[in-house]
Amino acid sequence: MKLLGSITKDYTINILKWGYLNKKFSEKFILSVQQSIGHLLNKKIQKYCGNFSTSVTVEVGEQLLESIYYTMDINFRDNFDMDSSIDLLKYNSIEEIFKRGEEKLKYLLEETKQIYDRVCKNKYNTELIAYNDTLIKEFSNFFEVYDMKFNAQDIKISVDYPLVFGDYNLEGIYYIKNYLETIEIENRFCNHFESKEIENLLDINARRYKLNYRDLLTNIFELVINNTILSIMIDGEFENLYIFKEEIDYLKSNLSLDNIEQEVSKAVDTMIGQLNINDEKEIQYINLYKNRFIDELKEYIVQDCIENLAVVCDRFLEEDFNKTKFVVTENKLNDYEFRSLLYEIEEEDNINKKVEIIKERINSFDDFCDILKADCFYNKEYKVLFDSLGEIELALLGKFIFFEEVQMGKFNFLNEIFKERTYYYLWQENYIEYMKTQTIDKINKVQNYIITL
Repeated sequence: MKLLGSITKDYTINILKWGYLNKKFSEKFILSVQQSIGHLLNKKIQKYCGNFSTSVTVEVGEQLLESIYYTMDINFRDNFDMDSSIDLLKYNSIEEIFKRGEEKLKYLLEETKQIYDRVCKNKYNTELIAYNDTLIKEFSNFFEVYDMKFNAQDIKISVDYPLVFGDYNLEGIYYIKNYLETIEIENRFCNHFESKEIENLLDINARRYKLNYRDLLTNIFELVINNTILSIMIDGEFENLYIFKEEIDYLKSNLSLDNIEQEVSKAVDTMIGQLNINDEKEIQYINLYKNRFIDELKEYIVQDCIENLAVVCDRFLEEDFNKTKFVVTENKLNDYEFRSLLYEIEEEDNINKKVEIIKERINSFDDFCDILKADCFYNKEYKVLFDSLGEIELALLGKFIFFEEVQMGKFNFLNEIFKERTYYYLWQENYIEYMKTQTIDKINKVQNYIITL
């Protein structure tokens, strides 16, 4: 049965209007309801003023009245049925309906707080400011200041982090509960992945616009699931989140409006199986998103711009991948191979050839550290070596030196490199001197990797 107004609010008022227009309620009944609500309002004003006065501003009076209606509306929201709602109003006093609403609101608040505690416990670990501020600051503040007695409809919260399927028509505690239930599902999905890989993806996405990803209002779930689905459509299984231009070209050549639904559905099923996703709500959410993904992908196929649906990594990762070969792959040398390689490096006088040997032959960060500990480099050779490394590798070396400081929290790389201290190895001293000469921007980037790796 359709109400006069929004189905998401003003239930009591709309039920009374509909009932009166359809002769379910007499005029006398409507007047008695209005009088009862007026009595409730007077009691609220007395409690609000602490029995010292019964005078409040118009704004406060309207706020208290809205709070009464919002509390009563809770009785009609869930599984709404017009006939049942009319019977509830007919055969119960307004005060009884209000008290029921208070009890339901109290239970709903406790249930929502439990969801919030669970979300915080299992939150995705990111440096995205909007995400952290929304969850940690805004929602925490909501539960501290929410006024169920006198301002039940007002949630006093600023939510900057966007959800894929956020219901912004909901009001009050229902909005809070829905938001937390939704972000819990999105978090659960993101936690199937390595956080540093997602953070790299977020960073690459922001660098496309020459921005710092921490400042973006980006939905993490959407970026991750888009690249995951497309990656599986390319490779047949999930390997990593990185997608390159040649792979986008492959999709353009092999996808059409005729086969898109089948290919996406197959990729989503593979993703669910490979990531061991068993939670029913998470699967429902993914399938809901799948339909949206298919619609968007169809549009991009027609427009020949599938790349708009993905974070394409080419120009941002090409240099990093070239420079981080022994970070990406972990293939340690055996003892004989390592000794032979070490001898070859020690006998080589040309620093550029030394670096070339390392780049071509070492595929393990542990082996690289052992080479450094063997003091195969001298004086200015260290600068050439460190210049050949990417920010991720420099961060791994930095974390090796400052591991205890990082574990203690509030790590400040710039402060640490200028502190007086004794180092165990010559390469560590040269690393510190090298980092002192780098730009603040580069030092900050290396610090971020040190913290997240």
